[in-house]
Parts: sequence; structure tokens; C-alpha cells
Amino acid sequence: MLLPKAPLHLSLGRSICLLPALVSMVLLVACAAQTPSPKPIRQCDPVADEAVAQGDWELARKTHERLIASEPGNCLALYHLGYIWGQLGNRAREIHFYEAAITCGYTDDDRLYFNLGMAYADQGDTERAVKTLNRATQLDPDNPDNFFGLGVTNQLAGREAEAEAALLATLRLDSTHTEARLSLIRLYLNQSRWEHARRQLRQIKVGDPGYEAARELWQTLESREAEEYKGRNPH
Repeated sequence: MLLPKAPLHLSLGRSICLLPALVSMVLLVACAAQTPSPKPIRQCDPVADEAVAQGDWELARKTHERLIASEPGNCLALYHLGYIWGQLGNRAREIHFYEAAITCGYTDDDRLYFNLGMAYADQGDTERAVKTLNRATQLDPDNPDNFFGLGVTNQLAGREAEAEAALLATLRLDSTHTEARLSLIRLYLNQSRWEHARRQLRQIKVGDPGYEAARELWQTLESREAEEYKGRNPH
């Protein structure tokens, strides 16, 4: 799971409870006589920030719950409470608070949709996972992780063409995204597309993070290719 996006950077590359970098979406109203909805609250208190930064998830949960009790319209805090529940291993609560943040009006942060999509996938709900991760790619089409998440969830859903397209998009954005490349290789092996798998395997060099996995996939490729050849030429 990825941390929420914000201007300051912690050890994991993103801070937790400050204003996000994206501009809030404009709220549309049905007619001029209606009162516009209030803008979502997007600020947490320093104690809540520090608890998340330190990985003290129980303290983070308690401080966020107190904040939400006093500010039920704090959409960012709802999102972060979902993330905290994810760190505590409770997927149902994680999803609940992500969805509550969206209902609250926090709808312009691709990190929320990425985390929610991956949580759906972890629960086996691939249909909602794919839809949610598609939204993440729309919000930030330059983030390779969004396309990687979309690729693996499409694989889980059995949508191989869509999975391939998303994984290739990941690699166009980040040619060093080893997990995306390995996922693409496995997809090609399952489709018996040996040359496509071979081309991707050649991109992984000795010392790369995925080298050991790639070496095993080379063996799988050679074994399956040999079996196919033997099946076509029994004598």
C-alpha cells in the first residue's frame, strides 16, 4: 500500500496529513438556488501526523478517531484512518474509511484510489478493483504504480489483453519497474508467447532486484518451449 500524497516527504517518500498537491475538484450543483457543498477539510493535527510518521499505528488510529469525532467532515483524516486500518491488517475497516473519504468529497487523490483498488483486490473483488484503479490512472496518468496496480488486478480478473496494456504502460513510464516486467513475463509464459517473454527477460540483468525471479522464469520458458516442441515433433 502507498501512503497519501502531500507536499512534505517522510522516509517513505510521502507525508501523511497535510494538504495534497492536487487541486480540489470543482463541486457542481444542479441549479443556482442550491447551496454549494462545503470544501472538504484536509488537515490533520501534529500528533496524528507524528504517530503515522513513526509507524505507531495504534496511537495513529486513536488520534485520527478523536479528530474525526470532533471534525466529522475531515475527509483527509477519513482517508488516513483507512490507511491506518490497512497497516493494522483490517481490510474491511480500511475499505470502509476509504469509501467514507470519497463520499465526504476527497475525490482527487490518485493515492486513495490506488490503495482502495488494491484493498478491493486483496478481498477478491476484482471488478471494483479494476474500476477503482482505472480512476487512479485517470487522476495521475504519469504514475507507473497506478498502471501496475491496474495490470495485476486485470490479470486477477482474467482480462489478459487489458493486463498487458497496463503493464506495458507501466514500463513506458518506468523501464526499471521490475515487478511490472516480471508480471508481464508471467503473462506471456501463460499465453505461450515465448519470444515476447524472452525479450522481456533480456531486459533484466545480473544484479537487478528481480534477477533471481527472472532466472527461474528463464528455466520455465525453456522447459515449456521444449515441451511444446516435443509435442509437435513426437518422433
